[in-house]
Amino acid sequence: MSFLKDLRTLSKQGRAVSEQYPTQQILANASAQMSAVSAMLAKANEQVADGRLATEGFDTVAIVTGARQTGALMNHNPMIELDLLVTMPSGVPVPVQRTEVVQLLHLARAQVGSRLAVRIDPHDPSTLRINWAE
Repeated sequence: MSFLKDLRTLSKQGRAVSEQYPTQQILANASAQMSAVSAMLAKANEQVADGRLATEGFDTVAIVTGARQTGALMNHNPMIELDLLVTMPSGVPVPVQRTEVVQLLHLARAQVGSRLAVRIDPHDPSTLRINWAE
C-alpha cells in the first residue's frame, strides 16, 4: 500500500508543479522572445551592411529579369522575390536574387525589364540597397 500512496503523492506534486509553472506558456514565451532577438539581430546586420554600403558602395543600375510574389506581407506591403542583373564597376553584369518588401506605391517599378537605381557593395554583389524613389 505504501507504494500506491507514494505514487499518489508524486502525482499530486506533479499536478501542483504543472499548475504553478505552465510549461506550454513558458515555451510560447521563449519562442516569442527568440523571434524578437532574431529580428533584432537581422536589423543589426542590415544596419552594418547599410553602413558598409554608405562608405564602400557605389551607385549603379539593376535590370529586373524576374519578379515573383512570395505571398507574405509586411505592414500591408507585399514581399516579392526579384531576379536582378546588376552592372558591376567593371561593366560586367552579375545576376542577383533578392527578396524585398516593396511599398504598394513602387510596386509597378518591380516589373520585368524595369531599371532600378541601386547602391551595391563591390565585394559582395548580393549586398545591395534599391533606391525605389529614383
